Amino acid sequence: MIRAGILGGTGYVGQELIRLLHNHSHVELTKIISDSYSGKSFSSVYRNFTGLTHHQCQGIDYASMPDDIDILFTALPYGILMEHLTAEIMDKVKIIDLGVDYRFMNAEDYLNYYGKTHASIQLANRFTYGLCEWNDTNILKSSHIANPGCFATAIELALMPLLRENLIDESIIVDGKCSVSGSGRALTLGTHFAEANESVKAYKITNHPHTRECAKAFEFFTKKQIDLTFVPHIVPMQRGILVTCYTRLKQRFDDDTIRRIYHDCYADKQFVQILDKGMYVETKWIRNSNLCHINFEINPSSNQLIIIAAIDNLIKGAAGQAIQNMNIMFNLPQNTGLNLVPTCI
Repeated sequence: MIRAGILGGTGYVGQELIRLLHNHSHVELTKIISDSYSGKSFSSVYRNFTGLTHHQCQGIDYASMPDDIDILFTALPYGILMEHLTAEIMDKVKIIDLGVDYRFMNAEDYLNYYGKTHASIQLANRFTYGLCEWNDTNILKSSHIANPGCFATAIELALMPLLRENLIDESIIVDGKCSVSGSGRALTLGTHFAEANESVKAYKITNHPHTRECAKAFEFFTKKQIDLTFVPHIVPMQRGILVTCYTRLKQRFDDDTIRRIYHDCYADKQFVQILDKGMYVETKWIRNSNLCHINFEINPSSNQLIIIAAIDNLIKGAAGQAIQNMNIMFNLPQNTGLNLVPTCI
């Protein structure tokens, strides 16, 4: 059995990790670490676990954290892990970080996007970018994974097959819609019910960090330098992400040609599904699953290509992809513990 610990277990993503790992046939959950609820039973924080788990939340002790576990999932707000992670900790335990601190990160980018000096930037090159469908060979050989961001996952899965084949312009516009759970469990004014309900608003219009993450991922996987404009929006729903990507084809291609490229790329990738022609992508059809749905349409008059992708931000965009990464690292089938039929209502 794989002995797992979760640092930040009482956030939305931590809760999803625990829920999914509860039914994972190869995992024993050993530690739930949360300073906010230290000494309290996990089921008193999330009562959906009543009678299903008797775990107590532990306070954070970074020195002893690697003890008695094989893998540590870290699900902390940005800027916390980088203050405490050391090479000694990394030498003792495999880590899958669901935060932002080590995703294609350098000191300048971190300061620009987060306003902080990265305290352990020298450790960033020990992390492998965990986009499972594109980097499984490297993930299998790695001990430490930087789990991709939620928006970045959807955008990269939608665009990379066409960028790799050099079919689309390098100037791309992406409109993103994300549920309020994407901001985490801590209450903020922007995600307060009275503020978010019956409203849609853009945020971080020119400085969302997933813009930079996507650009670096595109260059890493496809060798393309992309001019990406990404505008995210908060929408009043609990979970889900939908991205609409606007670009132009470099030549005239018909629907069948584009569709064949997607199918060839993702034919053996269970969690990425290309919908039939004319079928619209909706967040309701991937809710509570590790799936990504993709479809597209070509505007023949302008040769513009519009690609739409949807994921569950808490699963494929976070906890599910992290478990998929763990499965790859331990040479398990990628769908172990993740064969989840979406809950559409």
